[in-house]
Amino acid sequence: MIEIDAFGMTCPKPVILAMRALKKPEAEGAVRVRVDNTVAVENLKRLAASKQGSVAVAEIEGGWAVEISGVPAAAAENPAGDEAALAEAGIACPVPEPTDVPTTVLVGSATFGRGSEELGGILIKGLVYAMSQADNPPHRMVFYNGGAPLTCEGSPLLDDIRELERRGCEILTCGTCLDFHGLREKLAVGGVTNLYAISEIILGPDRKVTL
Repeated sequence: MIEIDAFGMTCPKPVILAMRALKKPEAEGAVRVRVDNTVAVENLKRLAASKQGSVAVAEIEGGWAVEISGVPAAAAENPAGDEAALAEAGIACPVPEPTDVPTTVLVGSATFGRGSEELGGILIKGLVYAMSQADNPPHRMVFYNGGAPLTCEGSPLLDDIRELERRGCEILTCGTCLDFHGLREKLAVGGVTNLYAISEIILGPDRKVTL
């Protein structure tokens, strides 16, 4: 049996190492792979099944030990290559969701949701507060139409929006909307933007959330 330490390795490396080890005469159809993620455990199980072997999984400190045994010498070979062997075993590595995509929040109303405006006002205040306290606050917030007054003097959300700005969130308010509401001189947080810039934001790569 060959021992493999695959701690810290992501899919498909633990499986590839196991496949290559199984081909070695000294393995005698058996490998024991130490892994620290469940994706590797499941993929090694699939590998064992595709190679006509048996598998045993034991919990160890920091992860699992997956032992594959009883693999016939002919089954251990991968004549078409590693990629073909992975496909034959039904192993497909999950594609991680991007975690660094910035989020732009578009705020077009002073309320959140339809129905009671009083309730909607309470909800949007609580929601913006929650965003201001989040581990990963939005990258940008754009206020327009009925949402434009939220960045102006007298807004009950000012403290939370200022906290968002302090934490690096860009705060922008539509200038046309401020003029329409007569609030240009009362803007209290962030900067003024225009429809051209807003269109670029909407068509840009940010993840967009509309309130």
